[in-house]
Amino acid sequence: MFYFFSKEIILRIQHFRLSVLALGLASALSANAQSADGDRLKALEQKFGQSLAVIEQLQKRIVELEQGKSGAASTAAPSAVISRVESLEKSVTELAVTASKGVTDTGLPLHGFLDVGYATANGTPAAYDKSGFRLGTFDIYLTPQFSDRVKGLVELAFEYGSDGGLGTDLERMQLGYVVNDNLTLWGGRFHTPYGYWNTAFHHGAQIQTSITRPRMIAFEDQGGILPSHSVGAWATGKLDSGMGRVNYDVFVGNSDSMRDGTLDYNASGFENGTASMGFNLGISPKAMPGLTMGVHGVTEKINIYSAADADAQSTLQMAGAYAFYESDNWEIIAEYYDFNNKDNTGNTGTHHSSAGFIQAGLQVANRTTAFARYEKADLNQNDPYFKRMSNETSNFGSSYHQSTVGLRYDLDPRSALKLQLEQITDEGNANQTVNWLRAQYSVRF
Repeated sequence: MFYFFSKEIILRIQHFRLSVLALGLASALSANAQSADGDRLKALEQKFGQSLAVIEQLQKRIVELEQGKSGAASTAAPSAVISRVESLEKSVTELAVTASKGVTDTGLPLHGFLDVGYATANGTPAAYDKSGFRLGTFDIYLTPQFSDRVKGLVELAFEYGSDGGLGTDLERMQLGYVVNDNLTLWGGRFHTPYGYWNTAFHHGAQIQTSITRPRMIAFEDQGGILPSHSVGAWATGKLDSGMGRVNYDVFVGNSDSMRDGTLDYNASGFENGTASMGFNLGISPKAMPGLTMGVHGVTEKINIYSAADADAQSTLQMAGAYAFYESDNWEIIAEYYDFNNKDNTGNTGTHHSSAGFIQAGLQVANRTTAFARYEKADLNQNDPYFKRMSNETSNFGSSYHQSTVGLRYDLDPRSALKLQLEQITDEGNANQTVNWLRAQYSVRF
């Protein structure tokens, strides 16, 4: 009689193991499709650990029963064990069904970034860039997952301007729908998908290797010459081909405007009845692991408002290319932007400009990365688009070149110390050169 009880228990335990494996597979597939966060994965790991511990206890109990070490209890124990296994089977089955249906946590996972720093200049910096200790950006973002297909992203940043005033900006507010593994649709305010840097690194300073972004792709209120944010609709995804993985982005949004030299993404609607449009197409070749290469483009009509000059309008026409390479020790990013902007009000025709940068990072020790970057922009001042960015309060639209070197030391995976030395030559201001030494402590949570 005991032999048959033991055999039944063993069969049920084997079935229980299969149930746990099925749950793991269903949960993994669900987590992959939903981009599940670490807390949910941690909870699943805990449940699996508990289940495996129970299996070990049951197996040990069977051995004891077979060896007759449990005495008089041996006749009653098999029924109790079978009942316990049946209860566990039911729990695992319910978990597997839940995972397979893609039921997710509808809470609001909270993440964020903080940074503080110091900067000192040798030379005469622009009025908007001061020496001294600095409060950086306090950035918080939420990533609600409403179902296996519907998700969202909200990012709110608090930062001080050069005038000492605290500014609050809803940097991103996106609602997304996952059509399938190859296509996700987003609507709202998002980072304009051009190049690699602008979508890979957002407002949290800890995730990028250097302290600063390249000036040409800085955020709109920090000197960027391109719209780093857009309000509209964005389709993104990836496809597998014989040559490698193809990544694509296509977007349409509200046309920007320029007010006193700064781009405005126009959250409330079209500025001039036209839309902005753009694309980003990249490939990661199978033959070269770690490498991504691509082309990108943006076009839109931009109304230019200025207190000093008459209003104007330009058509921004940018096309270019980029490359990104990452290995165990290396990180290399290169981006190129070619402009053929059209003057729509002054009838001066089309004006050509260009800009680009290359940055390389090398891990020189366990937690230390050395990096260097060179960037250069040749911006035509006959183009109203760039001319109006250079005024009495900023030189965002002027030609320049800059060399940057630095070190990053990771205190742990969530915090970093950075030291950066840079030399900037403003070619639009009699080749004036300024040297900067910057330090930063940044964390994420």
